[in-house]
Amino acid sequence: MSNYVRPHLGVATGTGLFVALIVPFLTFAAGRIVFGEEQSQARVVSGLVIHWVNLAALIAIVVFRERRPLASIGLRPIRWWTIPAGLFAGVAITLLSGTLVSALRLSPDVQFVTYLQSLPFVTRLLLALTAGVFEETLYRGYALERLTMIWGNKWVAAVVTVALFTLAHLPVVGIAHLLPVGIVSVFVTLLYLWRRDLILNMAAHATIDAIGLLLAPLIGRST
Repeated sequence: MSNYVRPHLGVATGTGLFVALIVPFLTFAAGRIVFGEEQSQARVVSGLVIHWVNLAALIAIVVFRERRPLASIGLRPIRWWTIPAGLFAGVAITLLSGTLVSALRLSPDVQFVTYLQSLPFVTRLLLALTAGVFEETLYRGYALERLTMIWGNKWVAAVVTVALFTLAHLPVVGIAHLLPVGIVSVFVTLLYLWRRDLILNMAAHATIDAIGLLLAPLIGRST
């Protein structure tokens, strides 16, 4: 028989899960109200600022409300190989997910990606870095770890976080282009479950976005 005892979901952790999984939806809805349907650089920049505020709030909950170490959300000491391994993993995931997307005849939201690629270089760089730090901390570092703690099953927690991460992109890319996001989410989640190293995942995720936002436009201009 299992000796696992399910811990009580305290107010602090419940609040943390709300900040990690629900607040991003609410901020997107607020952006729709303020900026409407049209994309703009002002909307993108304001979204970046809100993401970092959201991230700071979650870290504050971990440190000051839950009173847990940052290791509890996967923050490990950086070793000499952490960033290079993250870069390699990001390239590998990009190639693997791209192969699957092509094999399944799926399509990303080309119009949205083209718009992002038209933004200034600094904005695109910040988008890639923010996606790596913000999304990995919320979905892998915090939500996956806390749901694993509550349910006692990392695979159930992984399935739930993959689903919620994918659905979080629904308002942006639309349902027709959601599966490619889900495929990438599966790979980065497996990477986290393998190493439980948030910095490694951040580097991999940022690399995936940087390939699309920074490298792809350069390759396109040179051909």
